[in-house]
Amino acid sequence: MAETPIPWAILELVQARLRIIRRANDYRTDSGRDVRLEPAPFDPNDTARLTLYPLASVLPDDAGSTSERGFTFVVEALVPVRLDNAQQRIVDTIADIEDALDGYTQAPLALPLQFQESVLLDRPDGIAAMAAQVLFGTRYRRELSR
Repeated sequence: MAETPIPWAILELVQARLRIIRRANDYRTDSGRDVRLEPAPFDPNDTARLTLYPLASVLPDDAGSTSERGFTFVVEALVPVRLDNAQQRIVDTIADIEDALDGYTQAPLALPLQFQESVLLDRPDGIAAMAAQVLFGTRYRRELSR
């Protein structure tokens, strides 16, 4: 039986890591309550949620071997705007995501994660939410075909 591809395994490990984002664990928010690997329609009555999206796997210019890959993914946070402090909550959520993933190593799969960029969006696609997209990257080596 085929093994889980490394990029998907990384996303699963990051999902587990993001689930620690709780006020009880000294974070600013409880964003870790709902962390998804698949997109779903947003209901303004929902609570805040995080969704991971794989973006790209590339052969880095400075790769040490042909099996090395650079992998980027986005953690998207959605916070309903019905909250009085939605803008503060989305900024707090970005900080929590960065704190939870700062230097996180999905050993033995990949190098530590590196923050690359965050973008704040107000009512993306007209939905009643504020969103943040936080871009991370890492590197891993593929197992060569047998």
